[in-house]
Amino acid sequence: MPSPPHLIFGAGGIGTTEKSFTYTWDTPEKVSELLDLLQKLNITELDSAAAYPPGNPENTETLLGQARAVQKGFIVDSKIQAYPLDVPHLNDKGIQASTARTLELLGVEKVRIMYVHAPEPKTPVEETARAFERLFREGRFEKLGLCNYDAAGLAEYVAVCEKHGLVKPSVYQGCYNALYRKSEDELVPFLRKHGIKYYIYSPLAGGFLTGKVTAAIDSGDESALHRTRWRGDSIMDAFAQAFDKPALHDGIRKLKRVCEANGGISLTEVSMRWLMHHSVLGEGDGIIFGAKTLAQVEANVAEARNGPLEGEVLAAIEGLWDDVKGAFGVGSSGGGEKVGEKEKVKI
Repeated sequence: MPSPPHLIFGAGGIGTTEKSFTYTWDTPEKVSELLDLLQKLNITELDSAAAYPPGNPENTETLLGQARAVQKGFIVDSKIQAYPLDVPHLNDKGIQASTARTLELLGVEKVRIMYVHAPEPKTPVEETARAFERLFREGRFEKLGLCNYDAAGLAEYVAVCEKHGLVKPSVYQGCYNALYRKSEDELVPFLRKHGIKYYIYSPLAGGFLTGKVTAAIDSGDESALHRTRWRGDSIMDAFAQAFDKPALHDGIRKLKRVCEANGGISLTEVSMRWLMHHSVLGEGDGIIFGAKTLAQVEANVAEARNGPLEGEVLAAIEGLWDDVKGAFGVGSSGGGEKVGEKEKVKI
């Protein structure tokens, strides 16, 4: 029986920014506590980026280096610096400089995966691909990854690599969860055809799948959402724009009723177990999850590892996408990765 996808900790929550409201892991000592727990849970992969945390580039990788994450046995994947957004960064100069800085901060000679954080139309694809080929030959990374490309953009990149004999992406990272399955139509078949692994972020839709946003609205008291990405001056407001819609709240209410009628299982657990055992993800794919506290880390991991779903609960979460996909315009344009293309550069 194939193994389920593996869990990867999203390092974008490490560090501090003016527009990030939770400073849980903002010192090397606190980061070390987090790493100790992750090792106990047999999670040794960290998803980082030069742009992390949102609004304060390089702070995450500075702290990971100070906490000696790689020296402690962790695999740290990274992404090319995407800031400032209006400046071309996927040319040879930008890719070389960003990679060198990441390796310096982490205190390593190479990373496992180096990603393009998001498409950048000002630089020709061939120039980008040749820059990565050079770094690959220099041994600066083991695998190339792309983030947030739609199916057409990914196909174009792969075609350029095949034409010129350049290193091809072997990992793709994008937004995918029970509320947002648009990638299943075109993108995932392309990944499978070309042997590209699928690492997904936002497994809980930025927290929307926990039910907390809908619950706050239904209670008439949204104070619990203040100073979060859902309410307030947050750099992560793209999540609110994407998921905070009537149809999606209705979907959450429907799923919650089924969960309450079946032992009170949490929406978080159902969402994570669906990804692990019932989604398009399979062996070799990855689920990038985040948390604000050590307790949340433990809980999320335990719930994700609880095994497959059954009966009414499985049917309810399987049917969630059919209930909400109209809110994303699915049915006319196919399977592009629109949620996350803007905000993933930030997170």
